Amino acid sequence: MTRFFDPHIHMYSRTTDDYAAMAKAGIEVIVQPSFWLGSPRTSVGTFEDYWEHMITFETKRAKDFGIEHFVCISVNPKEATSRPLAIDALGPMKQKYLDRENVVAIGELGYNLINDSEEEVFVKQMEIATSKDMLTMVHLPHNNKVEGMNRIEKILKNGPKHKREKLLIDHNIEETIGKTLELGLWAGLSVYPVTKLSPERAARIIQKHGSDHIMINSAADWGVSDPLSVPLTAQKMKSEGISSTDIEKTCFYNAYDFFKQSPRFTWKP
Repeated sequence: MTRFFDPHIHMYSRTTDDYAAMAKAGIEVIVQPSFWLGSPRTSVGTFEDYWEHMITFETKRAKDFGIEHFVCISVNPKEATSRPLAIDALGPMKQKYLDRENVVAIGELGYNLINDSEEEVFVKQMEIATSKDMLTMVHLPHNNKVEGMNRIEKILKNGPKHKREKLLIDHNIEETIGKTLELGLWAGLSVYPVTKLSPERAARIIQKHGSDHIMINSAADWGVSDPLSVPLTAQKMKSEGISSTDIEKTCFYNAYDFFKQSPRFTWKP
């Protein structure tokens, strides 16, 4: 297996050396969801500058290394409690950025601290995604993922009808993956130290739950993380005796099948 797709990586925080290493390892396409900048935002303009940077400059930077780059636009959960800033940013997000080139989903959105302020922004963005028939990438919190998953389930069951085939729940662990799949959603497994999964744990989840609707990602960002987590996990799965078909599905084709639902996901394997 020499072809990989990383469907969740924050290259805004990574170097050109990372791009070179990723290309050499066989990563052909990536999706970069919106996230926090490492410090509090001071105005709506900081959101707009960031989204513009991802759509234009970061896409070109990836292509310089032979990697196709797509974007998800959102107010990230870590920024969702700021008032009125988080609410004010939703207007220009919807009006100016969601229909731009290479924007394939709204995301990531969801929970960080798991509170009502975050949920307000989460639900508003889910409603925007549904109204525009867009894909959505949902972030399970770093801590207490089970509670986050339970609240997501309530939103799906009690709110407007969201197309579940267009929803990706990311950062699953052993205690949430079953519920994600049971609800008919796509599932992301983030291989990232401390708050998410190791390659060994990801491999065990695949062994238990199979490969359908599951995709491996690195979620690499400002923290201690590895932009080569997808190929490294593929190696671990191979050493654990997982079939090449299951490796290819979870490290390449499932992500492609999810994102190709977006008309702006123009890349083909």
